[in-house]
Amino acid sequence: MKKRVLLLLPLFLGACSNSGESPVIKIEKLYVKADSDTDSAKEEDYANKMDELPALKVGDKVNAFLLLDGNGAELKTFKLQKDNDETLATKLVYQKTEVSTEGNLTDEEKGQLRFKDGVTQTRVMVHATIEHVDKNGDVRLEFYLSSKAECEGAQEEIGLKTKVDDEKE
Repeated sequence: MKKRVLLLLPLFLGACSNSGESPVIKIEKLYVKADSDTDSAKEEDYANKMDELPALKVGDKVNAFLLLDGNGAELKTFKLQKDNDETLATKLVYQKTEVSTEGNLTDEEKGQLRFKDGVTQTRVMVHATIEHVDKNGDVRLEFYLSSKAECEGAQEEIGLKTKVDDEKE
């Protein structure tokens, strides 16, 4: 019996990938608000040019506008994962009517959302503020999305370069 199950396993794994039901995280807009040397803050969309992101320092802000799509399946869970909790302060902005408040499945402080039944697509905005920078201080914002389909979840990452502000040391 075990051998039969092992032989059928690739069929089940392939069924998910061929049907296109895996959820998708799309970075629609990525705004970085960095104070320039001229003391005026400038904000630019880097969604399609992430390799051009400027090096950020303490106090700089990043706003990521994400489209979460279940690809036909209902969304289950969204999770914001950070490298180091001391480096970034984050806040999620989302449709309150689409997120479950039952139990402890949704925890904004931990960056975790659990969606209500019937939600197949939504948008989430992630506000991040650089709070601490060290010499090798590149940080990442990582996102994970799962759906109720029997498929693997989606992962997306935004790499942020940081620099130590010499004037404050």
